[in-house]
Amino acid sequence: MLVCFAIFYGYMVCLILRVYSKTHSNKLPLLAVEYLRPAQSYKVKVLSLDSDQYRQLFIEEAKEHIDALTKSMLILEKDPENQEVVNMLFRSAHTLKGSSGMMGFKDFQALTHTMEDTFDDMRKGSLPSRNLISLLLECVDALSQRLGNIQNHLEGEIDFEQLKSKLQSLRSQISSVPLKKEKDPQQHFQKKGSFEINLSDKQIVKQAKEKGEQCFTVDLRFAQDCGFKSIRASMILDKIADVAKVIKSVPSSSDLDEEKLNQGFKVLVTSKFDEKTIENCVKQVLEVEQVSVVLFNEEVSVSPVKDVSALFLPLEKNYTVTIDKTGVTKVIIDVQTNQTVRVKLDQLDKLMNLVGELVINKVALLQVTADNHGDSLKRVTENIDRLTADLQDLVMQVRMVPVSQVFDRFPRLVRDLSQKKGKKIDLLLEGKEIEVDRTVLDEIGEPLIHLLRNSIDHGIESPDERTKSAKDETGKITLSAQRNGNHIIIDVSDDGTGIDPEKIKTAAIKKRFGSQAELEKMNKEQLINLIFLPGFSTAKEVTETSGRGVGMDIVKTKISSLGGTVHIESQVGLGTKTSIKLPITLAIIQAILVKDTTETFAIPTRQVSEIVRVKKNDVKALGKTDAIIVRDHVIPMVHLHQLLNLPDSNEDELELLIIYLGDENTKMGLVVDSVLRQQDILVKSLNGVLSGIKGISGATILSDGQVVLVLDIGRIVKTSRKA
Repeated sequence: MLVCFAIFYGYMVCLILRVYSKTHSNKLPLLAVEYLRPAQSYKVKVLSLDSDQYRQLFIEEAKEHIDALTKSMLILEKDPENQEVVNMLFRSAHTLKGSSGMMGFKDFQALTHTMEDTFDDMRKGSLPSRNLISLLLECVDALSQRLGNIQNHLEGEIDFEQLKSKLQSLRSQISSVPLKKEKDPQQHFQKKGSFEINLSDKQIVKQAKEKGEQCFTVDLRFAQDCGFKSIRASMILDKIADVAKVIKSVPSSSDLDEEKLNQGFKVLVTSKFDEKTIENCVKQVLEVEQVSVVLFNEEVSVSPVKDVSALFLPLEKNYTVTIDKTGVTKVIIDVQTNQTVRVKLDQLDKLMNLVGELVINKVALLQVTADNHGDSLKRVTENIDRLTADLQDLVMQVRMVPVSQVFDRFPRLVRDLSQKKGKKIDLLLEGKEIEVDRTVLDEIGEPLIHLLRNSIDHGIESPDERTKSAKDETGKITLSAQRNGNHIIIDVSDDGTGIDPEKIKTAAIKKRFGSQAELEKMNKEQLINLIFLPGFSTAKEVTETSGRGVGMDIVKTKISSLGGTVHIESQVGLGTKTSIKLPITLAIIQAILVKDTTETFAIPTRQVSEIVRVKKNDVKALGKTDAIIVRDHVIPMVHLHQLLNLPDSNEDELELLIIYLGDENTKMGLVVDSVLRQQDILVKSLNGVLSGIKGISGATILSDGQVVLVLDIGRIVKTSRKA
């Protein structure tokens, strides 16, 4: 009898797993379960390393878990008693251990196993020390290095024995003072039958009560050694459905994960039957250790930080860190139900190129239609114009990613540097949800690193110095992003010493960046902007992070190459704020087509303030420079053909483009023969020997097939001045 039951049970489990794998293939872990014989237990089958598909899936999942480990440990360092974070750490380490073992990466598996044991000690009540957190972060760095080797197909294991030995040694020294235990989920549920519901759920509950039914919360736990919890949870939902209507469950029916179900299973139902009837239905499923059915209390308020439901959310959700008024750091998990799909970046680039070609042909079609007076043709063209614009907007949105993908790297950077410098610093991140084009996002990481290093090195004072200045001994650096039309503004501000223009002047004279007479004529803003010069630094000595005078130069150069600007505001003793303004996208942009002599050029509209028509007689000589007066303002001007060494056209009437140079406060007039029109263009980057030409951002193709260079006037003027 037992043998027959075992055969039937094994067959049913195989059948269920087969159906589940077809409908939930994206939720299966990186392992294959193979039953050898009906009466025997199953074994885990290691996946072949020859499979690039599984390797890539492991890499992507491992990166997410490694990021989660880093973020969670930084939170735990500030709030060592946060059991939610400890549970997240344990789950990530446990998942990494299992998936790396399935892939055959034994060194990866061994280190994550030791980390998992350490997190398990914390779950049992041990308080992590700062030294332990630092060592665990070193382990995460080692895992990242090993993952990079795996991604680059570099064979050979890394020796993690030293890290494992250090971890085991520190584990024995951890304080065994019990943590504040989080409330047992079962007790929390049973207390008043609380359940967080939305307006739609409330409406369902209200309608059920009008029919004479009652609303209950069903709270249960599976036995600790229970297998196939997800299958049993599905069976429980089916059983409950016989006597009640299921409104929602935690975890949800579409996301029944084994790890989440270890914390319990909670279901909200409406039924005309009593509690005992519903409880008996649940108990029909084997391996249910505890179950309680209580009336749902709609008036109970739910804590902003969800003690239990937060634990059930999958890793793919967005984790953010906030600091409340008491200074306690908490994990808040942004619940988003939008389904997503991973797309390769090169495929997005190809899609963007195709849309660009479509835009070019759309412009050609519009020009042909303008010459043809047929109403039906114009109507079709207008529809194509509208659809193309919608498609272009949609593709641009697909390419947009939140700046959090870059911002989230910096808490670890600030933490490590502040400890190395012996400073206390809090990093606040704001506007992480703001989206920019992937191309822009990939380029802004390096400039932001230099700005943060500057704030840590030169801005924030030591705790003793801050105390003497009547400041909080913990300095504050704020990294924020905000949308401004078609631009994004990123601010890096600190409450440190600020930039002293007199010190800048002294350093500039000492390093011969200008004579004392020249520097005396400069105002405060001009002196501060000297820090962008290559080789300029006020540091007294060269260190690992500063003193070489390349950081701010890199910031200025990189941001300028992206068509952006950098502006610094600073007050001595109060702090410094550096603002970066960048275009949202660099792919399809609006440009002004101009003609000078016989050549046509494109100038991005973001570089142009206004366009003025002038006559040659209005141009005045200002020393060696031509100038013109526009609304009582003297604007220095330069001819485009002079910058590009083209012949003079001798036109009597000229078009003057007022161009931004570096920032919005510095302007210059650019003289061209004529302004043709404004239109959307697809910027193609220049490759090979052409890629190094300064002042040429790229090229575009017009509707008539003409290839036109896209100019960066600021870079051209800067290069010509140096020459």
